[in-house]
Amino acid sequence: MNQPQPANHSDGLRNAVGLLVMVCRAFAISVEVFLHRTSTFGERYLGVQVLMAMALIFFWPAFCSPHHDPEPLYVFLALFACMCGCIRAQNALRRKRGGPQPHTFYTGTPIVMRFTGRMSEASVKCIEPVIVFLAGAVVCEFTPPLGGFLMISALGLLVSTQLTVGYERRRALDMNDAAIDTQQTVSRFRAMRRD
Repeated sequence: MNQPQPANHSDGLRNAVGLLVMVCRAFAISVEVFLHRTSTFGERYLGVQVLMAMALIFFWPAFCSPHHDPEPLYVFLALFACMCGCIRAQNALRRKRGGPQPHTFYTGTPIVMRFTGRMSEASVKCIEPVIVFLAGAVVCEFTPPLGGFLMISALGLLVSTQLTVGYERRRALDMNDAAIDTQQTVSRFRAMRRD
């Protein structure tokens, strides 16, 4: 006789967090294509989140007052689609020429880096959400649907950037631990060989 399995709450929580991260990444990608050089994106970065971002942009006016004109948001959607097409074309061209390939999930090099001097890429990417939020606040005065979308996208960009920074830090810590473990093992091995 089969007993019903108890609900696994950790799986449900993991799925909810995964969905939240995907939504944040979709909001982030909607502005990253404008903030980063099109020729520098990784080949696999534009994935499912592009479709999700398009759906978010398209349906965003449903969350706004019916008195506001959604047309600027649809122009933004068209520009977003064009930028995604340009990035795909740049990736295909880079692959055809046999040029250097960045990490396939690389989010691109920020355009403003040429003006930031010695500031690291990670630092610039941490400032971008503030830039997008302020731009959204200004745009909100003229077209609230687009301005509100940009402000929420800034939040998604912030979460996405911080997740990436945290992930890279954990990987660096793991590599450091592995290097120390290897050094200790080599030292023990050399000591054994002397015995």
